[in-house]
Amino acid sequence: MLRRGIVGVLVIATLGVLSALTVNAEEGVRIESKIYFGSEKEPKAENTTIFHRGLIYDYLRNPAEGGRTSETIVLDLARGRFVLLDPKRRVRTELTTEEVAALCENFRQWASSQTDAFTRFLASPQFEEVVEESSGDLVLQSPWVTYRVATVEADSDGVLQQFRDFTDWYARLNARLNPGYKLVFARLALNEALQKRRQLPREITLVVQPRKAFSFQKTVIRSEHQVIYHLVESDRDRIAQTGEFMAIFQPVDFSHYDRRSEP
Repeated sequence: MLRRGIVGVLVIATLGVLSALTVNAEEGVRIESKIYFGSEKEPKAENTTIFHRGLIYDYLRNPAEGGRTSETIVLDLARGRFVLLDPKRRVRTELTTEEVAALCENFRQWASSQTDAFTRFLASPQFEEVVEESSGDLVLQSPWVTYRVATVEADSDGVLQQFRDFTDWYARLNARLNPGYKLVFARLALNEALQKRRQLPREITLVVQPRKAFSFQKTVIRSEHQVIYHLVESDRDRIAQTGEFMAIFQPVDFSHYDRRSEP
């Protein structure tokens, strides 16, 4: 199963039309996203994210497997939980938002105690914020991590908060699902910068270079997004099917669900 270290590095970025989440909460919004590594022409991962009636459904597809859904994650903030579904094995597991947040805090405390400058940076990232005059892009730059974001203005505080909740929690979740992912607080810093500027991203480019002296360690990841302002019948069918899967899939603990623990 393709894990979300690829997708979660950026976490799916919503566009200015996210205001439809407030205006049409019952109708819903679908976001189609693609993640690219470096200069690759084909996406490394694709996501469909659906906002509907207070829940967020995130469907990960692996292009290498014919585009089939390889994992579904449902964020239910009202109940403080993530529900993870593996359609291949027909199993499900849950993680509470409380335990996900606690894990991130443990990492922050550990990283802040290290002697390595990059690791300490990960605990409390500090960026220089620049807005490029030519493109209008927001750039958050540091010696190790740089975000370049094409933005649009948000319509309301409600829109900003919905975006912030979504991206913050999926960044934290990615740190739980992928122990190698250490950029959770960098992503939270980007989310905060966007909220202060009352802006939403429509494209994000992330550049990571932990050791600037070695160019081969440089990683570039880019996300592209398309927003559909209403749900169609197939979206509603998918939501209904996800509800059925949540009811009938075998519940397992996370250690069993996580396929990295298998031989």
